[in-house]
Amino acid sequence: PTNTSTRTATPSPTIDIENCVMPFTDVNQFNPFYIYIKCLYCRGIISGYNTGCPTGNPCFKPYNDITRGQIAKIVSNSAGFSEPVSGQRYTDVPPSHTFYVWIMRLTLRGHMSGYNDPVNCAGLGIPCFRPEQPATRGQLSKIVSNAAGFAEPPVGQAFTDVPPSNTFYAFIQRLSRRGVISGYDCGTGFINPCTLLVEACDAQNRPYFRPCSNVTRGQASKIVSNTFFPLNCQPGLPEIRE
Repeated sequence: PTNTSTRTATPSPTIDIENCVMPFTDVNQFNPFYIYIKCLYCRGIISGYNTGCPTGNPCFKPYNDITRGQIAKIVSNSAGFSEPVSGQRYTDVPPSHTFYVWIMRLTLRGHMSGYNDPVNCAGLGIPCFRPEQPATRGQLSKIVSNAAGFAEPPVGQAFTDVPPSNTFYAFIQRLSRRGVISGYDCGTGFINPCTLLVEACDAQNRPYFRPCSNVTRGQASKIVSNTFFPLNCQPGLPEIRE
């Protein structure tokens, strides 16, 4: 099958991933997110922290929640979006903001949006973006799927807790059918944070995705890397798997 991407992006050069050295003290080769973090780091898409690292500086903190601002930068750069932007869409993202350029690029393309209610924008004015807030696994799936241009009608149900009625169903299915995302095994006795029920196995033994859970920096690296650099960290888009 062919992809249905309609994104317009700047071509991403190939890199020698094997000889690129990643400096993070908390991401060794045994870390489950190592290859994905290395891919994005070696492409200059992500960076880490030079202070406050328990394992020594610099570190990546792969199990920390990723913020909305960080997601905007990572997805926009991975997709190759590089057009100039101007103006101010959100009260809390002026042109001087660290993530202004990337937030505006995704916003103007319709891949991210902000908040228009007084609860989320308390003390900020409407509309706001809240770039410092964490994002969920479902939200990231939507942003990545749209930025990659995946738009085919969703088919099937890959995860027990993501039925067709779920807000993020279409985007999660599109990524799942391309092998971009995976879930959690059923039958472990874990209480699903979205349904508040035990993650029992259904007749198909489908895994759980937990779309309402905050997505970590490591998980985000895996999803973004699998989407935009699926061939040993080389640019491209993954094909649909039947």
